[in-house]
Amino acid sequence: AVVSTQSTGKQSKDEEEILKIAEAQKRLLLAAIDSCDHNSKTGGVVVYSTCSVMVQENEWVVDYALKRRNVKLLPLGVDIGKDGFSRINKYRFDSSLSLTKRYYPHTHNMDGFFVAKFQKLSNIVKEPKEVFRSDGESEEEGVGDVME
Repeated sequence: AVVSTQSTGKQSKDEEEILKIAEAQKRLLLAAIDSCDHNSKTGGVVVYSTCSVMVQENEWVVDYALKRRNVKLLPLGVDIGKDGFSRINKYRFDSSLSLTKRYYPHTHNMDGFFVAKFQKLSNIVKEPKEVFRSDGESEEEGVGDVME
């Protein structure tokens, strides 16, 4: 919300800063999911929302959580907003990301933001899969897998 009153915040993020923010958001979202009990009276629901329309801060983060925790996305129950991306440019995300919503200043007459609603299915933490890059090096399964 502070960004909307400070125009420099909207224009001055470089790629390195965006990636740092996305990493922090990944850690925060996983911590929120971990602190929630799937057997709670509320059903283990966690809402993730940002004041951003950047894919790196939204779909990448949600896809990351889907791959690392036993959660699923739920419909938001609102009719306004554009569906989140399950694919954009060369990136492919979990198909359930279409259940998330994006709100744009030019379309919805409000600040841009993003919302995802998770339901925790189990308190057991998933083990990330190991994948191999084209150069033969192994790494954890990536977020926003690139389609060749």
